[in-house]
Amino acid sequence: MITAIDFGCHTIRAASGNIERPNVVRGSHERSEYVVLPATDRYQQMLEANQIGYGECEDSFVVFGNKAGQVKWLSRLPSAPLFLDGQIPTADAPARQILNVITAAMLKNVGEPNSLCSFTSPGGRSRPGNVQFLSKLLTINQQIPLACNATDALILANGHSTQFTGISLVFGAEVCELGINRFGVPVASDVIPIGSNWIDSEMARQSERKVYDASGDCYLDIDSIRAWKIDSKPHLRNSFDEQGRRLSRLYSVVLDRIAASLKRLIQSNNVRSAIGDDRMNLLCGGGAIQIGGFTSCLTEKLVEHGIAENVLSIQCSEDAETAVVRGLLIFGQLEQQRSQKNAA
Repeated sequence: MITAIDFGCHTIRAASGNIERPNVVRGSHERSEYVVLPATDRYQQMLEANQIGYGECEDSFVVFGNKAGQVKWLSRLPSAPLFLDGQIPTADAPARQILNVITAAMLKNVGEPNSLCSFTSPGGRSRPGNVQFLSKLLTINQQIPLACNATDALILANGHSTQFTGISLVFGAEVCELGINRFGVPVASDVIPIGSNWIDSEMARQSERKVYDASGDCYLDIDSIRAWKIDSKPHLRNSFDEQGRRLSRLYSVVLDRIAASLKRLIQSNNVRSAIGDDRMNLLCGGGAIQIGGFTSCLTEKLVEHGIAENVLSIQCSEDAETAVVRGLLIFGQLEQQRSQKNAA
């Protein structure tokens, strides 16, 4: 049995499979967020009346994962992210405990003790503190941890048509990750510390979307922005109102930073010696790429930065949200086969 966990800043996804039964895959997912409520009789009665599970921490009730969205009507508080700014909450005791509970519950659903567990961490290997913390967390939960960059997993999942060679982009909630591989072997990578959460926050700030809690404290109403994107299905190239044009401008800011980072990677010595002047396919993953006009806007930025001639085509993963965890399973299977071969 091989287990895979994609510790995403928006959603944590887990899956497991067996080499002998490749078509049988179990999976689960939990939102990477939590809500803290005062530990009063009123809140306890409401939570229990609505059959919403919660934990107790000092003088508070904590609702986390997928259930966090069920209590927003109750507190009007915005959910707190588990991975603020793409960092593991090493200094936040409640968040650490929540992360452990979520991980243990997901492994109980999909994993088995002493299984190889391939995983991603926010920022990948460029943030070794994140990798080290999650490795210890998985070890505590009786797993054998194996770290993998999200971009490497993406190209393993969807790069078979290009012999696992080319550029991969994972557009995440807190960070965007870029990688260049040759026949599946990592050549260069970079992490851009901005993602779809920044876009949503700026949308709420610029459009003055606010929400007030029971105490009268004001917060950005990011949930209303996300609901608007789902309901209106905006297109980055065909925006007919100010809200749509604002979204397009904010995406343009992030895509510009991605293109600038990609230019540096392409011009690096590692890439020039491994790839040369060969044109590469650009494979994209992550929930934020599913918006209409994404490919066109990214192409425009590649042209502006003078690297369009280095890119043969841009391909968006059909399973944009789950491609990384699927690639992690492949990565784990390859490592298991390699270990078995070396032991023979």
